[in-house]
Amino acid sequence: MATRAEEIEGGTVVSLPVSAEWEADLRPRIARLRAQYFTHKPSVCLERALSYTEVFKETEGKPMVIRRAKGLKRICETKTILIQDDELIVGNAGRKPRTGILGPEMSNYWFDKELDTLSTRPQDPYIVDEEQKQLFREQIYPYWKGKTVIEHWLKRVPADTRALGYETGVIDVEIKTESGPGEIAPGYGEILLPKGWGGIRRWAEERLAALDPADPANEEKGYFLEAVIIAMEAMGILARRHADAARELARRSSPERAAELEKVAEVCDWIATEPPRTFHEALQLVWFAQFSLMIELNAPSYSPNRMDQYLFPYYEAALQSGELTHDEAQELLECLWIKFAEQCWILNANCCQYFAGYQGFFNVTAGGVKADGEDATNAVSYMMLQATMDCRLNSPSVAVRLHRNCPEEFLLKVAELARLGTGFPAIHNDEVGIKALLRKGATTEDARDWCLVGCVEPNLPGKLHQWSDYGHYNFGSAVEFALFNGEHLLSGRKLGLETGDPNDFETFEEFEAAVMAQLANELRHIAIQGHITEALHRDLLPCALASSLILDCIDNGADLLRGGARYKRGPGTLGIGIADGVNSLAAVKKLVYDEKRLTMDELREALRADFEGYEEVRDLCLSAPKYGNDDDAVDQYVRHFAHFVVAEHDKYDTLTGGKMMPSWYPVSSNVPQGMTVAALPSGRKAGKPLADGVSPNQGTDRLGPTAVLRSVGKFQHEDLDGGTLLNVKFEPQVLAGEEGLQRFAAYLRAFLDLPIYHIQFNVVDEKTLRCAQARPDEYRSLLIRVAGYSAFFVELHEDIQNDIISRTANARL
Repeated sequence: MATRAEEIEGGTVVSLPVSAEWEADLRPRIARLRAQYFTHKPSVCLERALSYTEVFKETEGKPMVIRRAKGLKRICETKTILIQDDELIVGNAGRKPRTGILGPEMSNYWFDKELDTLSTRPQDPYIVDEEQKQLFREQIYPYWKGKTVIEHWLKRVPADTRALGYETGVIDVEIKTESGPGEIAPGYGEILLPKGWGGIRRWAEERLAALDPADPANEEKGYFLEAVIIAMEAMGILARRHADAARELARRSSPERAAELEKVAEVCDWIATEPPRTFHEALQLVWFAQFSLMIELNAPSYSPNRMDQYLFPYYEAALQSGELTHDEAQELLECLWIKFAEQCWILNANCCQYFAGYQGFFNVTAGGVKADGEDATNAVSYMMLQATMDCRLNSPSVAVRLHRNCPEEFLLKVAELARLGTGFPAIHNDEVGIKALLRKGATTEDARDWCLVGCVEPNLPGKLHQWSDYGHYNFGSAVEFALFNGEHLLSGRKLGLETGDPNDFETFEEFEAAVMAQLANELRHIAIQGHITEALHRDLLPCALASSLILDCIDNGADLLRGGARYKRGPGTLGIGIADGVNSLAAVKKLVYDEKRLTMDELREALRADFEGYEEVRDLCLSAPKYGNDDDAVDQYVRHFAHFVVAEHDKYDTLTGGKMMPSWYPVSSNVPQGMTVAALPSGRKAGKPLADGVSPNQGTDRLGPTAVLRSVGKFQHEDLDGGTLLNVKFEPQVLAGEEGLQRFAAYLRAFLDLPIYHIQFNVVDEKTLRCAQARPDEYRSLLIRVAGYSAFFVELHEDIQNDIISRTANARL
């Protein structure tokens, strides 16, 4: 592996492992922008916090939706405008790249507690200077004290729900008390590109003018529509300020750079109110929308969705008119890719363990089918994959929709990207994804337009409001509570249900029923707190900008959080450690009930001792059947869990008009949640990471990657319509060369023949990862797949790094 020494941190040149061939092929501008990216250390920006504080002080008593829209307008009027060298796509949510923007209405509480440790915390530290600390403590914190979402939440949530769900790791429900809902696919192709900000404003003005103020039902509608109009004014101001900055910078630049900046200014001026005419204008307009949505709520997972579908007409017209060559269009797209990577989502110390790696979770989707069911792949689909191959940064998350009739060339391009080892793309079975959207209530034509949001969540561009994350629950704790009658061993507290002394369970079915009862209790508490969080978001965090980009909100005169969207689903939950639950059930059945090699008390004693002094018992547990090896004796339990979890979720209505939505993907929460779970009958020791997504436990899939597919394909993935996640890891030499590429493509075809929703790959050897742990400065650009996203390996906490290393690395295919 060659190295290069062009990426600079604090003035010190460091060497980065990189493919010499890849380096030579980079476009010079992209190479410089990428190198520039690594000079930015994540830091805090308080501009948004200060603007919103000022506006809220000025607007006491006004409707909340209008106050928030005015806050958005103020930050657009006052924020720092930075245009970096070589940029053709411009703008940042904060004052500079890789800044976390503080939303005090959500984050005031934790930010105050962590202000002096934020720069040194072990996961996702942010630089915050003494001047910022003083500004926060004197001008921001006092106003918001007692007014934040989390402070209201802590007052309202029942004591037993708080005991189980707040900083315990059994269930984790904190994330939506610290950020806005996010997790939408804005209607860029449906609303923004056809109308522009000016067209959306006129749409809202027409709806507002049509309201009869004598009708009391129209009062809230009027406030919402006024807020949309203010938000559109804010977007115009933001674009024009970037145009002015570009022109000012052009006066101090070389003739070549000045011409580029004049073009940037022309683009920004036009899209301040008008719909885009060109490929460049379309990209810049989408980018302004993306980072403005983050400003509005400091929320994750605003998905640029099916970029190949809405950008292709602009690309095609650019080539036909001579406006751009293909290479120039590719360069523009890659400039946008680097901007995606520059945005961070700031969280508190606890939450960032569950969402590690400075991710904004911008998920872009390529491929799939059109509304008529025909293949949708086009030139931009390939450009998106190539941009990811060229930039090799942690964002955007690139997902592909594959189906049996997709072009062979596209399948091979996907395989080529996946074997690079960056963790991209996430690969989704189109047939299963469409079924998931049908389950959400979409029409067939709409369902075929599905996209990805966040990690693996199926969504609809511009039509669906769907929170992905009500809370995280885990299967390991359900087993632990069933074995110990509700006791949480690591804390000694009674956190689960009293389901009875397991010695009194005469049959395995009674034990399994106790596990399911504990699981149902976890879900019930997620629903209880989730309703409170939904109500607080509805009342405190209305989002006029986000709502303006989802169909029917303007026509209905209703914010997303008040049910304005065409389709409503969720909020959703994230189930963690399915393999831990499955393997534990299989072990108890085999060892205690079928073969009677252990009594229940012998097993419980060994678990309470974390197998210390009970090594023979652990050996028995480890020898029991394990999920991931195409063994029906154990795989049957994943079906049991799936049927039960889906039925439980269907019991709970949500405030926005949907049902609670099940999903099985971990983000990075399998590591912190594992820390709270005692030893399990599977043989797993206390505190170790739980399994990620629907993947097997680390190191227990012994029969190769095809057996994993067969195990994972034994339940109905579309019923868990919030998404499922499967991680598979290969040694790089397995996929090397043309023969390796063809074997990999055949494996992807086998995946499409099974009813599995998602698969993604790490292609890296243990030696490389161990070297990166030992010499992080030499591996700062090493990308790795965590869960539904990629991150720079050296920016992850050691516990998460070790979890990734421990996953089974397949040496054959």
